[in-house]
Amino acid sequence: MTKLTFSSNEAVSLEKQVDLLCTPIETKPEDLEAVYEISRCAEWIRSNNFKKVCLQFPDHLLADSSEVILRLQGILNQTVYLLGDTAYESCCIDYIAAAHIDADAIIHFGPVCFSKTSASLPYINIYEKKSLDLEKLRAQFEEKFNDEQYEIVILVDTIYLHLFDALEKVFRDLCNVSLQRIDAIECNQTFNCLCFLSDNDRKLLNVALNFKPKILYYYDGNIKVFENASKVVKRRNFIIEKIKDSETVGIIIGTLGVKNYLEILARTKTLISNSGKKYYLISVGKPTVAKLANFPELDIYVVITCSMNEIYESRDFYKPIATPFDIEIALNRNADSISDFTYDYNAFLGNTEIASNTEAVGDVSLLTNKLRVPVTTEEIKDPEDTTVAVKDAGTIALSNSGAGYLAQRSWQGLEQNLGRTEPHLAKEGRDGIPLHYRNEEHQ
Repeated sequence: MTKLTFSSNEAVSLEKQVDLLCTPIETKPEDLEAVYEISRCAEWIRSNNFKKVCLQFPDHLLADSSEVILRLQGILNQTVYLLGDTAYESCCIDYIAAAHIDADAIIHFGPVCFSKTSASLPYINIYEKKSLDLEKLRAQFEEKFNDEQYEIVILVDTIYLHLFDALEKVFRDLCNVSLQRIDAIECNQTFNCLCFLSDNDRKLLNVALNFKPKILYYYDGNIKVFENASKVVKRRNFIIEKIKDSETVGIIIGTLGVKNYLEILARTKTLISNSGKKYYLISVGKPTVAKLANFPELDIYVVITCSMNEIYESRDFYKPIATPFDIEIALNRNADSISDFTYDYNAFLGNTEIASNTEAVGDVSLLTNKLRVPVTTEEIKDPEDTTVAVKDAGTIALSNSGAGYLAQRSWQGLEQNLGRTEPHLAKEGRDGIPLHYRNEEHQ
């Protein structure tokens, strides 16, 4: 009789290809000074008399980090620290990791989100530097916008800011074209026609949502019109309906560095509780599909993070991902005045009061066609009530949705069976590997 073995070839794991979000970049030694502005960093540290300085690199620039540190230490004659693992998003200043050595300052390299920071630790940003064919860009502008009555603003992203002076010279004689730096733009500015010079699709989407230009162009070798913002709004409408239908919400901590993260966390918890729903507060570092799959009892997740996080658009997760804005619109009847969607919770935080549910009105779900009966403030269970119900298999807390979900499962974990199992002395268990234990009979 043929013996079947259930094991996989180790070569599958050894030869598995890992998909990288960003291709690692290794700068030529002769270009390190210009790319990372090492002299400028050294002068900033000296002029402020910083003793403990941390360098923060995104994953795709880590290959250059050791050489940058060695050169800085050679100039300063003092120890410079590298933040080996960013707690959440690399575009945010990582105060948490820097606090481990009680750092005086942080030098941040690579892409930035320009989110308002929650700490007061001094920092500077050293932007990435990429090349741009200025003559080709000029030629395309002359062809696309040949009408001088057509006013257009070119918004220059961080990767091209080192070319800003050259861009001004190239477009100096075009009266209908003006340039603005992304790190100097005001949040409340409005534009009729905007062209964004960048290679970051996520940042392009944020520009469309935050500044709401009548026409938004972007340049990726060719000037094109951006039209994807409407798809995002449609997706948010679906998420809002899912929030209203949900019973249990998972609040994912996705940042500790963005300003007012504790305020939006408290507001989110209040909105969920006032709606008669349950929530779980989850902190697992960077959220991944595998981590969040450990919470099957949740109906939906709301992630509190910076506006550059791409998790909101991911379809890989088993449950939908919502933003604080979605929670506000879905569960706060006073949020009608907030009409423009944004990923930045600081843009709407504190603009409206939380509505009371004493006069809540029911409605019909647009997803399930079922009637949604609102829970009034008087009907919400007292959070201090610890009443439990006794069952044959143990006890469950009546106010805990997770326990209710567990009670409905066919397998609820190992049963202790206290007082019903005869005690035995410890004895030797199985020895070997699962493929075939040594004390297992041959078949």
